[in-house]
Amino acid sequence: MPAKFHVAICGGGIGGLAAAVALSRFPDIEVSVFEAAKEFTEVGAGIGVWPRVWKLLAYLGLDDDLASISATKPTQDEVDTFIFRKADQPEGLDFYKLRSRGTLLRYHRPDVLQVLIDNLPAHCKTYFNRRLQTYTQDRAKGTVQLVFSDGSTETCNVLIGSDGIKSSVRRTMLTNKSEEAASKGKLEDAERFMQLIEPTWTGIVAYRALIPTQRLQDYKDAHPEMNIRIPQTNSTPIMYMGQHINVVVYPISSGKLINIGAFHAKPELAGTNFPGPWVETIPNDELLAAHDGWEPELQAILRCAYTPSRWAVHMAQPLESWVDGNVALLGDSAHAMSPQQASGAGQAIEDAYLLATLLGHRLTRIENINQVLNIYSDVRVPVATEVQHRSLVNGSYFGLQLEGLDSTREHDRLHEIGDAVVENWNWAWATTLDPSISEAVKRLEASQRPRAHL
Repeated sequence: MPAKFHVAICGGGIGGLAAAVALSRFPDIEVSVFEAAKEFTEVGAGIGVWPRVWKLLAYLGLDDDLASISATKPTQDEVDTFIFRKADQPEGLDFYKLRSRGTLLRYHRPDVLQVLIDNLPAHCKTYFNRRLQTYTQDRAKGTVQLVFSDGSTETCNVLIGSDGIKSSVRRTMLTNKSEEAASKGKLEDAERFMQLIEPTWTGIVAYRALIPTQRLQDYKDAHPEMNIRIPQTNSTPIMYMGQHINVVVYPISSGKLINIGAFHAKPELAGTNFPGPWVETIPNDELLAAHDGWEPELQAILRCAYTPSRWAVHMAQPLESWVDGNVALLGDSAHAMSPQQASGAGQAIEDAYLLATLLGHRLTRIENINQVLNIYSDVRVPVATEVQHRSLVNGSYFGLQLEGLDSTREHDRLHEIGDAVVENWNWAWATTLDPSISEAVKRLEASQRPRAHL
């Protein structure tokens, strides 16, 4: 079957490959993936998959492969998801058990990426060492020319920019919009578009590490008096909390590894420039010093982290539209966010599924691609922007910040923080993408109905 158009995906992370898998279901769409690195790779460690996203992965036929690499099995029953524990003191205090309807599945990022790679069909073309520099469009012909840093070029009909938080696609898109606004004398709009290019620092730094489970077990055996709890695949993960700090600890890779994420927030610094490298390997002593005075159990876990790293958590500035002609943003290039709702990758997968559904629709053709992309943007922007905001709110709650509550003294009221987290987070397990899909398809079909002539 001849292809009705060619989609180029720049960026082969989880969002980009999810889009490639989703688009490859349609035999009349040619799909190419351009990756800047020499192979597909993922940065970061743990990744969360809520029921809302698991449903989409099942639609794509990935559920069996993903289930095979997790010791935790998905369920729609009500389950224990986190124990919240005040831990910035010599003796920790459990104060809340978060329950959700459906499992928060936890994976090692490279494992999820490998499942996507394994499910790319042979007719999906992949190219490596192809870092996008810029693009140009011929709107009359419905084509996009990609220009790579090595001087090579490619032509497509649709460009999906899934090239991360420092996206070249986003930079080119907003530069084009700025130049267009300036040409019309809209100088304030032109400046605003340029200011939206760069991500902003959230004021949060994250210490991240992976620990072989056996290493922590050996430490426990050597210090039986500490009674350390080893995270197990069948145990409820613990969120250790303190003032403007939270540390999440849970097993991944079927229990072989323990993922650690320690988030330190300075809200007064949000929006300022981070003074140093965004990602840096640090000595373990720095990680321990950052949690001085915390309870012994957490201290013991952190001592087993031999090569931790420190990440400055940035977010993409919200946009009104993710579209420029036949070009659309997806994932972190559109809405990079704080990880404290375990939803960044999930939102990229939602983008990918809905966009592929629209591009694969029988009514989509070269002539109306821009209209279709705008429907995608109109439906997805409000959702992802809201999740960005809710992620920051979650982080504040995890740092024991709730208006009207003094968490240093009012321990009997700490459960109110747990209740606030549930209210802010339950969309992840209580809703699905189905209404958005239906709305988007309905808009597409309505836009293509013949109009009556008066």
